[in-house]
This record gives sequence, structure tokens and C-alpha cells, in this order.
Amino acid sequence: MTGSDATDGIEQNRAFKKQMLDKHRPAFEVWLHCAQLLEESVVIERRLDSAFARALDLFFIEMFKSHQSLYPLCVMGHGEDAATIARRLFEIALQVGYLCSAESEQRGAIFLAHFWHTSKELAAVIELPEDRRLWWEEQYRHHKHLLRFNKKGDPATYWFGSNFAQLAEALGLKKTYDEDYRFLSHVAHCSSRGLLLDKVDSVLQIKTDRLIREILIFGTRYALWVAAHWNEHFGLIDAAKPENVRDEALGFNFKA
Repeated sequence: MTGSDATDGIEQNRAFKKQMLDKHRPAFEVWLHCAQLLEESVVIERRLDSAFARALDLFFIEMFKSHQSLYPLCVMGHGEDAATIARRLFEIALQVGYLCSAESEQRGAIFLAHFWHTSKELAAVIELPEDRRLWWEEQYRHHKHLLRFNKKGDPATYWFGSNFAQLAEALGLKKTYDEDYRFLSHVAHCSSRGLLLDKVDSVLQIKTDRLIREILIFGTRYALWVAAHWNEHFGLIDAAKPENVRDEALGFNFKA
């Protein structure tokens, strides 16, 4: 590759991003309004004085990072990767729904037990200062009595004791799961029903704007679901702000 080729590639990428923003500006604006709200909220100091509060806040932070990831992937036309992130947002939303629906303190403690179990395994393979590693291990020992186990005696794959399909049904969201989650999984797994590739003059395109609006809007809806539960507990966001963004996301016109 020559220097000229590299320059051409950079210019083509820049032009493609501008095209994406111009073509799908309303969807990117809805994403932006939510992102700005989350950016303002995630830095606010809050009291994490219970297992429920700590679990809920961990989910909120993970949701924040995933929602932020949607923009660069969508603007670059990487729909399959953006769909993977949107599916993660949906999974986070389901878990938050379960966490907040009943026995919240006990469920928060069970989630933390699972969280520290997986963190203990991570600490064993990455380099950590000795005091930090010991602190992680102490958190695991403190919570491990709450771990759930499968029939083989191993810690359960999911802290909530079922799979995502069963969890969605228990929360009354089976239809949403069937329509949203299955589709996002097809895209994320590059199945024939979800592969987002186009051809231009018989040349296969590795970037596309196909379904970018849907991924941005539905990903934002899932994020707002999580933010609403988080704010119901912490009360740190003016309620009118997320409601305005929610109305934008729910009322988005995909046919415009």
C-alpha cells in the first residue's frame, strides 16, 4: 500500500461517516440526547450503601459504556458489531428488570456474588498489585456463600437462575425478546438472516447503513429503561429529562 492509497482510504472513511450522519441525523440526535443525559449522570456522586444499590450501579455503568459504543460503530457502518452492543444493552435491561422487580436486596447480593466469582478468575490471569488482588479475593470470599450452582455443582452461568429467554418471559417481555433479541442475535452471529452486506457494481461492501437507525433507537430505548430504574432508586436526574428523551425514542418515525 502506498501513501496515496492510505490517504485515499482516510478520505473515503471520512466521507462515509459524513454520509451516515447526514442520512440518519434524526436517529443520531436521539442517541446524542440520551448520551448527554447519561454523561451528566454517571459522574454524579451517589451512596452505594446496599447490595441492591451497588448491583444497580454496576449495571448502570455497563449500560453507559455500551450505549456510548453504539455511535462509533454505527457511524462507521459496522452494523453487525453495533447489533452485538445493542443485544448487550437488552441483556442489561432484562437483568435490571429482574433485580428491581422483587427481593431487590437479596437479588443484589446474589448478583455481587456472581460478579466477584468471575472477578476472582480474572484476577488470577492479569497482573494486579498484591494488595489489590487480595482485596478482590476478600470480596469473593465475603459473597461466595450466595453463589447459585447448577446440577453439576458448578456456579450457574447466569446469576438470575435461568436463561435470557426464560427471564424475558418471567418479566412479561416474551414478545420483545422474540422480536428484538432473536433479530439482534442473527445479526451479531452473522447468520444468513442477519448479515448486513450490500453490493455496489458487483463489489461486496463491508460497510452499510442498513438498520443503523433501528440499532441506534432500540439501543437507546434499552439504555433509557435501565436509566429509569437507576434514577428511581438514586433520584439524581430531573425526571423530565429522561422522559423527553424517552418520548423521542419511542415516537421515532422509521418511515420518515
